[in-house]
Amino acid sequence: MHDPGRGAPVAKVQFLNAYRFKRDTELMVATEGMYTGQFIYCGKKATLTIGNVLPLRGVPEGTIVCNVEAKVGDRGAFARGSGCFAVVISHDE
Repeated sequence: MHDPGRGAPVAKVQFLNAYRFKRDTELMVATEGMYTGQFIYCGKKATLTIGNVLPLRGVPEGTIVCNVEAKVGDRGAFARGSGCFAVVISHDE
């Protein structure tokens, strides 16, 4: 999907609402390799595949990531432009 004013492609993702019987539609930056009709999983139990949303502590070192949050819930602050990425170097406790 194209959004004017953005350089990066945007994906329209539908989530099931946890509190009501409805679907919530969110726009997120699309990663390279995502396709129409793909199932995207979010959370600690999601597998490491293209498009899934995981916490950084669950991602192994050397993994290429994008749209990284600086604080929990800020919807991405690092590597969120078109063609931008980050590499997980190490995990600190």
